[in-house]
Amino acid sequence: MKKLIVIVLGVGLIIALSYMAINLKSGSKITDNSLIAFAIEDTSTVDRIDIYDSFADQSYTISRNKEGIWVGEKGECVQQNIVQMMLETMNKVTLKGYVPKSAMYNMKKILMANHKSVKIYQNGSWSKTWYVGHSTQDHMGTHMLLETPDIKSDNPVIMGMKGFYGILEPRFFADPRRFACVNLFSYKSLDLKQVEVINRVIPESSYLIKINGPDNIQVTSNGNSVSNINKDNLTFYLNGFENINFNQPNFTLSNKQIDSIKASTPDYELNVTAKQSSYKLDLYRRLDATFDAKDTLAYDQDYLWAVKPDGILVRMQYYTVGPLLQGKTVFVNDQLKLE
Repeated sequence: MKKLIVIVLGVGLIIALSYMAINLKSGSKITDNSLIAFAIEDTSTVDRIDIYDSFADQSYTISRNKEGIWVGEKGECVQQNIVQMMLETMNKVTLKGYVPKSAMYNMKKILMANHKSVKIYQNGSWSKTWYVGHSTQDHMGTHMLLETPDIKSDNPVIMGMKGFYGILEPRFFADPRRFACVNLFSYKSLDLKQVEVINRVIPESSYLIKINGPDNIQVTSNGNSVSNINKDNLTFYLNGFENINFNQPNFTLSNKQIDSIKASTPDYELNVTAKQSSYKLDLYRRLDATFDAKDTLAYDQDYLWAVKPDGILVRMQYYTVGPLLQGKTVFVNDQLKLE
């Protein structure tokens, strides 16, 4: 009888200890329906990503075309490195921890009010959706919630990324401007037929180059023939028309300001004619907002506004386009000489 009592007490003690352990565990984190299988093992199967930013109320879709190249909603060019960054995140995402039970209600409320949903398709079918929220206080983790075709998690968890220290939310965005390719034009010198630069800031620096062959290149400025051309430097100048890109889209000017710029006369015009195509770029100086003198206009020495042939305004670096506008200093010996 005593042995039976000891056995019963022992079993009761084990049950009690197990119950306490479960309670302690659940008190420190929520595990019921807290899905953590965010990772995509084979990102080569991902063929479409729908991104929605609840704060900006903005959405954007990217997908692979038949050639395996990622394109935008209308087939427009998108920067492949940005998509690869997102795919890397999908592959290397990892669990960093659980949200404490005491903070769960507020975390869910904040995440649902402000998040980015990333809907992932694999082989043409929806596989899972990430709800990417705000960072942890130490900025080393990101509150996220997972949904799959079978179930949606009730509770957010804290996710990170292997080999990366920081938050994941900035890696996903729905602004199409941030996806847009930055290339403007690219012409090999042998394909060029004519280059015209209209410089309204310094009119005497305007010029027209007509290329009729390697040994038949004519340079004029404001209708007058230019002599004293350094042929090697002119060749160097014409080689500079490959891979010309803008710096970034417009993120600062309003539509009204853009219309005002486009309605004004460009400070510079760059007109390129090649064997198969042509390109026209209108350029405008930017006022330097950091300059305080009231009676003097100061212009940004690093950037200009450029209007592409499609009417889109972008920001360009002088470093990129300056050498094309200032050809005289490159291929004319000493000073500009007119015949």
